[in-house]
Amino acid sequence: MKLNLRSVDLNLLPVFAAVVEHRQLSRAAEHLGMSQPAVSAALQRLRLTVGDALFVRSRSGLQPTPRADALYQQVRQGLEVLTEALDPEPVFDPATAQRNFRIVAVDYLETLVLGKLVSAIQVESQSLGVKVLPQQAGWQKWLLDAEADFAFDTQPPDDARLLVEAVGEEALVVVARQGHPLIKGSLSLDQFLMAGHVVLPERERRTLPLDQILGMPGWRRNIGAQVGNFTSLVSVASTSDLIATIPLRLADRLAPMFQLQVLPFPVPVDPVPVYLIWPSAMDQDPAHRWLKQKLLDCLPYG
Repeated sequence: MKLNLRSVDLNLLPVFAAVVEHRQLSRAAEHLGMSQPAVSAALQRLRLTVGDALFVRSRSGLQPTPRADALYQQVRQGLEVLTEALDPEPVFDPATAQRNFRIVAVDYLETLVLGKLVSAIQVESQSLGVKVLPQQAGWQKWLLDAEADFAFDTQPPDDARLLVEAVGEEALVVVARQGHPLIKGSLSLDQFLMAGHVVLPERERRTLPLDQILGMPGWRRNIGAQVGNFTSLVSVASTSDLIATIPLRLADRLAPMFQLQVLPFPVPVDPVPVYLIWPSAMDQDPAHRWLKQKLLDCLPYG
């Protein structure tokens, strides 16, 4: 019949290990911060549990019995595992760790950050990966349920269980194709108001309340197409007479490839903030903190 572990005082095991390692009750007691009688009493209780004397006295101190030697090899490994698992400051070694980090973001950040991030990770590890999750309804719950590690958004969350850091801001510009019949190197407010636009879904458009910015309550863009991501915005603008409003850094990256004009926004507009968001429950996780620093190092806002 196997021993019922619930009947064993596991506090006896560190005492036993200390006596094996120090071979004297007095030294073991000093190491443990216990009195010698308390160490002796603990050993006696463990002897009764395992049914063995565990130690015999000799001129050089206490010598483990064969049963104690075998027990120590197993106990030592178990104590090391428990110590590592319960360590308030566990060590994270990217060279040996295996993990796939998940980041919620729109493709704007995929284009500007993901390549640099993967390269930075691979300098230290070949076993860590990154998966970008699309920013869709309910993404904050992914963070709270440990289904995602980080997220980027233009608005700070209102949930106290999520931590947030403002990491940068992005200016907005308008792009139009080279050879656009009406827009040639400059963009007036009237041209912007009259043009057809390719836009993102409604949630993303709320980040840019144009009717308020332009002082025209209720005004709406003439939407010629709605797409799901920034890359499609650029692609549609490059092959049609629709114009698109996009972040400046993205325009700088993609305009040459898509042969686009990059035009200042027709009226002054505040830059859009970018926030990094993560669950407070993961804030002390060493792997999580390691990836956060990598992310911050790779962001283009420095």
